Amino acid sequence: MKYRHVFWAFILIAIGILFMLNNFGVLEFGFRTLWSLWPLILILWGISILPIRDVIKIVALVVVLALTVIFFNKISQRSPWFQFHNFHGFSNNDWEDEEDTTSTYNYQPQNLSVPYDSLTGRGELKLEAAAGNFDLQGITSDFLTFNKTGDIGNYSITTTNENGRKMINLSLEKTGIRHSVNENKVEIKLNENPAWNLDFDIGAAAILMDLRDYKIDTTNIDAGASSIDIKIGDKNPVTVMTFNAGASSIKVEIPKESGCQIKSESFMISKEFDGFSKKGDGIYQTDNFKTAKKKIFLTIKTAISKIEITRF
Repeated sequence: MKYRHVFWAFILIAIGILFMLNNFGVLEFGFRTLWSLWPLILILWGISILPIRDVIKIVALVVVLALTVIFFNKISQRSPWFQFHNFHGFSNNDWEDEEDTTSTYNYQPQNLSVPYDSLTGRGELKLEAAAGNFDLQGITSDFLTFNKTGDIGNYSITTTNENGRKMINLSLEKTGIRHSVNENKVEIKLNENPAWNLDFDIGAAAILMDLRDYKIDTTNIDAGASSIDIKIGDKNPVTVMTFNAGASSIKVEIPKESGCQIKSESFMISKEFDGFSKKGDGIYQTDNFKTAKKKIFLTIKTAISKIEITRF
């Protein structure tokens, strides 16, 4: 058994144990604390690349997760500050002694756009966000339009141009304002003329993409626990799409006229590959893959996920 096959599985088991212990009153653990666990990912990642045997890595992984559970149990019992600020809400007076004095902020809807440039034949969009609902579909006369509603905060947009290629970076601004997040809904529209490379780095999210109107060269989605629903078109001769996800539900729809190959590098999955035949270890192809003029390549790397590929 390879360590990379059990990496996400052990993380999910550990988080489940922490929530279960919280439900039984053994320790206090909530979603706010879950976000503070990101350094644990770095520790486990470091273990994964150590030049030692896999069995030793797995033992080290179990030890680290056990110590994490013990740590949260001890600190939640001994530190009232930790209990209050991590497991309960914030009041307007919680941060009086801190540099940030505002605990909530009423963010207005945000509308951003990138003007169209007929001399630019390729677009690259990189989106970095924590969580929310992300909807990419529809055509705009601009190069890109972006609309956000919710109280997660505002996004910043930067663009650079290089040799007929426009690179667009969308990311959340670091305002220093502490507030409870209730909603983050993002709607994006692209121009249909350029060829697009998409790169989404998102945590827990609901992602809906209807890409049939666009020329898609590559798409990379790096997500945690997410629901991903994508419909791919046939406007490009070759489309390459990669999914890196934790515990996710992934649904992809592809045109029947396009040939498609799936490379699955997943640990524990429920998969439905409609119209595909297995060609090798983790390799699946449609019957028309070799003869089709348009080809789609899907690489799926997940932990515990449900994957459904259908043709329309």
